[in-house]
Amino acid sequence: RDIGHTATETLLATPGPTHPNTTSLLPSRWRGAAAVAAAAVGVALASSSSSVEPGPWETGLSAAEVLSSPAWPAAFPLTATHLARLDETPDTRFYARPRINVQHVDESAIAALQELYAQELPRGGAVLDLMSSWTSHLAEGRGRDRADGHFARVSGLGAHAEELRANPALHDYHAHDINADPRLPMYADESFDAVVCSVSVDYLADPLPVFREIHRVLKPGGPALFTWSNRMFPTKAIAAWRGGSEPAP
Repeated sequence: RDIGHTATETLLATPGPTHPNTTSLLPSRWRGAAAVAAAAVGVALASSSSSVEPGPWETGLSAAEVLSSPAWPAAFPLTATHLARLDETPDTRFYARPRINVQHVDESAIAALQELYAQELPRGGAVLDLMSSWTSHLAEGRGRDRADGHFARVSGLGAHAEELRANPALHDYHAHDINADPRLPMYADESFDAVVCSVSVDYLADPLPVFREIHRVLKPGGPALFTWSNRMFPTKAIAAWRGGSEPAP
């Protein structure tokens, strides 16, 4: 979604066939996890002004154009150079201080997220909020407060326990450094009706193991929604994200 100065695009994972050459990367029923295989999801690197090496996903098309008719790469296109971060120290150090009430996107982006989640997340279902914080960007009466009963369960997994504890949407939470350990043993197989990851996918230093875990805990056919913004913590975002730019409209 293009919502002005803060551009937020959305990838919705739905069941369906994948490109045959991607089956070794991701299970076929979860084509949306090619999120990273369309890597940096349709974002074209501005290689002329960036030191990041070009990637095979670079088409010069907008994210919306790429996602409307995706061409799955034969192999995972991000190299170690693309996944490198300026700050490779443990994330627990960077996130040691809670950022409660700090909004990472503007009001129009928040409204777009609330509208998307109200439309796509199943009422009464169990939702995993991956890389969560003090807010889950859910609308009032649509899960913003767990007491509204809109969801049976919203579980948050994030970097800081104090932020998660302050999130009124969460029924339960786990403080977990997902870059240090992408495994999610706290969650059973097929235990969630939907998974969301709000404006955080650009911080995954090793995305594929995380996506495999999402596939494991997601019920067959359940949506996995990833949204992103042009705002970031640059020292913790991967190089492909820092050096990327979407063609101007």
